[in-house]
Amino acid sequence: MKDTIAKAIRTATVPPILAIAMLLIFRFAYGNEFATIPVLILEILFLVIVPVSAYPLSNLKKEEGKNAREQQRRLAFIMNFSGYAFALLVGIINRCSQMLRIILTGYFIAVVVLTVINKVFKIRASGHACSCVLPYLFFCYWFGMKAAIICVLLYLAEFWASIRLKRHTVQEFLLGSVVAVIIFFLLILIF
Repeated sequence: MKDTIAKAIRTATVPPILAIAMLLIFRFAYGNEFATIPVLILEILFLVIVPVSAYPLSNLKKEEGKNAREQQRRLAFIMNFSGYAFALLVGIINRCSQMLRIILTGYFIAVVVLTVINKVFKIRASGHACSCVLPYLFFCYWFGMKAAIICVLLYLAEFWASIRLKRHTVQEFLLGSVVAVIIFFLLILIF
C-alpha cells in the first residue's frame, strides 16, 4: 500500500505536471501581466511537451547493451535542455514579463547546473527534486505563506516517495533541492 501511495505521489509531482500547473496558476492569478495566451502556449510547449517527449522517444530509440533507464535519463536531459533553452529564447524574443523571465531563466540555469553536476562531476543530483523545488519557491515568493504550507507538504511527500521507491538517495534528493534553492536566490539577486 505504501508503495502505491509513493508511486501516486511521484506521478502527480513529476516536473512537467508542476511546470504546467505553475504556468496556469500564475496566468490565472496575473493574467496578461504574467503571459499572453500565445506566449503561454509556447512556454507550455517548451517547458512541458518537449521534456515529456523524452519518454516516448526513449522507447523508440533503444540501444542494445545499454541500461534502458540510463538511456531514458540521458534523453530526458537532452530534451529538458533543448526545451528550456527554447522556452527562454521565446520569452526573450517576446519580451515576456519579468516574472516569467525569472522562471524561464531559473529552469534553464537549473538544467545546465544539473548537467554539469551529473555528467562532469559524476555526482547524481536529483533533477526531479530540483524541478519541483523551483516552482515551490516561485509560488512562495509570489503568493506568500499560504503557498508555503502547501509547498512544504508537497516537498515532504515527494521526498518520502522518492526515498521509499529508491529512485534517489537522501543525498541525491537533497542535493537537487539545494541546487534549486541556490538558483532561486541568485535569480532574486539578479532580477
